[in-house]
Amino acid sequence: MGNLAITLNLLSIAVLAFAISVVFIAVISPFTLHRIAQFTFGIRKVILWSLVTAPWWIAISCVGFFWPRQQDIFPAAWLNEFAHWHHVDIFSFTSWHAVTLLSASAYLLWSVTRTVYIRRKQSSAMADLIGLSDIKLQHINGKQGYYSLPLPIPAAFTTGLLSPKIYVTAALKERVNEQELDIIIRHEMAHVEARDPMYKVVFATFAAFFPATATRELIKQFTLLTEQMADSAVTKEYHNLDVAQTLINVARMQRSVDSMHNNMGCEGLQTSYFGNDQTSVRVQSLISPVMSSSRLAMGFAIILFASAPLLTASTVDSLHHIIETFFTH
Repeated sequence: MGNLAITLNLLSIAVLAFAISVVFIAVISPFTLHRIAQFTFGIRKVILWSLVTAPWWIAISCVGFFWPRQQDIFPAAWLNEFAHWHHVDIFSFTSWHAVTLLSASAYLLWSVTRTVYIRRKQSSAMADLIGLSDIKLQHINGKQGYYSLPLPIPAAFTTGLLSPKIYVTAALKERVNEQELDIIIRHEMAHVEARDPMYKVVFATFAAFFPATATRELIKQFTLLTEQMADSAVTKEYHNLDVAQTLINVARMQRSVDSMHNNMGCEGLQTSYFGNDQTSVRVQSLISPVMSSSRLAMGFAIILFASAPLLTASTVDSLHHIIETFFTH
């Protein structure tokens, strides 16, 4: 009873808000994600991180919104009508609230355990690959350092969470000229400076709470964004067309790169690859970069994010009372 009961009851409502937010984003994402190309890189990053973390901050917002003590701070009659609670200061461990909390805790534990297991497996596979190879530290232009892997498949990638490193296979080095190699290394160096491998893991962890289709689309868009930002970083030293041509040349070499990904066991979640992710879109972005965001699209995005907590809160309260018509509080 008391504040502890209120906290437990509201946590169960937070679980409902979380689930409703997941469904809402999964439904709208097919209609919205392909349109974010209208935004600049910075705005796209904010939108993607806001979407993937939305269930969490919306759930927290609903808890604050429904907290019964907040009416002493912001008194409003309409708020009491909007969220009319029954026995909020009493929590029963045989109620549907308790079942909801127990189920959510079990799912969260399973999800975290599964994520840790997958990441450790991927790290182990990458460590085995590097450990069995005769890697050598190389430098280009006396500055950018990378490791050379004696592998027969042309590839360049950045891997590592806290200390990301750049790897270039011998097969790729043999097929590119000095300028193309410098472009590739600068691209990978941009991933290192931005810590993209680590952020891709964090992003993928949040995305794992969505349905499989939405998860794949969110990760796909985030991966594309990191690659385009790395491409753009290289254009500070080289012309956009030179970077685009290098991207096309490397993509042509990597027809069999997918098999290497599977053999390495990383599937790109901890690793950033050059020339492997949506090449045509990246080339188009280099040729016709977005210089400013669409104002109409910006306005729509702001309205959507501002109204999402209120819409979720409304749905949660209705769902809450529907459930209580069938189960005890």
